[in-house]
Amino acid sequence: RLREGALNLAEWLAQPMPGHCGGLAVFAGTVRDIHEGRVVTGIKYHAHAALAERRLAEAEAEGAKRFGVQIDVGHAVGELKVGEASVVIVVRAGHRAEAFEACRWAIDTLKQTVPIWKEERYAEGPARFLEGTPIKTVKES
Repeated sequence: RLREGALNLAEWLAQPMPGHCGGLAVFAGTVRDIHEGRVVTGIKYHAHAALAERRLAEAEAEGAKRFGVQIDVGHAVGELKVGEASVVIVVRAGHRAEAFEACRWAIDTLKQTVPIWKEERYAEGPARFLEGTPIKTVKES
């Protein structure tokens, strides 16, 4: 779930759809070239690896239970360039409604529960860590 470097969306979509699934929802978050008016040249993602892996697995399991879907979640660590994928959520579901709902829940939950930090690098000035949200447990989100 936690991978060094940019994520390859095709890899996450390569798994075949289960026969009972008719809905596929995908979210991929990529590194933007601007943030709060500053030109971004890249991001270095840092993580508490063991806890991040556990929280990603918990989010997949909780999402599957809540929505009756299959969820696969991946997040990059290390250096990423503008345009590269840092997070991928793939939801396979019986129908589109629960696929979309579970996909939104998964990315929101990841942002609130997984100990991953962004260190933005800028064209001008020093890099800085972005302020995050206090870490919660998966079931609180």
